[in-house]
Amino acid sequence: MTDATSGMLTPGTLDLFSKKTRDQILATSLVLFNQRGFGAVTTASIAEHADVLEGTLWYHFRSKKDILAAHMELLQTVFALENTSADSDDATVIIDGIFRSYDVIWDFRYLLRDDFNTLLKAEDSELVKVQAINDFLDGWTEGRMLHAAKHGLLNFRIEDPQAVSEIILVLGRYWMDFSHKKYPEAEGSTLRYKGISHIFTVLKPYLSKAAKELVSGRLSA
Repeated sequence: MTDATSGMLTPGTLDLFSKKTRDQILATSLVLFNQRGFGAVTTASIAEHADVLEGTLWYHFRSKKDILAAHMELLQTVFALENTSADSDDATVIIDGIFRSYDVIWDFRYLLRDDFNTLLKAEDSELVKVQAINDFLDGWTEGRMLHAAKHGLLNFRIEDPQAVSEIILVLGRYWMDFSHKKYPEAEGSTLRYKGISHIFTVLKPYLSKAAKELVSGRLSA
């Protein structure tokens, strides 16, 4: 993969992209959108960082909206792959699945962070799709917490899950936007680690002993 994406995406996401020109454009634009925001990045900038002519980019994608649509398809594909064992009752599998899914969300964070209501037109099909992805991931977050609680990894009172999931969603979304502004020189892997650490800090009072050990092991690794 090109220098523009080296170290900027997790290995699982990088594996999605081949050395073909179209994939290099997708990977490079993903990094740039994450760093600068969808609205601030031009096709000329994407072409320059991907080391291709802008005309070559247009051959593969008619506009930035086409790149956005391709990113959404990739996110759905890789997220589904990372959640093939989502209904497992094994504690290690459950915790590992949360970490891997977080990595995917972080790699595609601009989709959750950027305000597409101001970046796209109401009639754009991409706006409907990105809103649906956001709604799905919000529901997924609460669902994973309830699943972990069902298998004894989280100990909630009956009124806790929705409130805690909302706190985590606010934290996760805010961190995606805040982190790259506060720490503009920090490596993506460092910010990703800090984000997942903050999430488990919120969950710490509810984690079972076994879950705390598994989470500590993953964070240490």
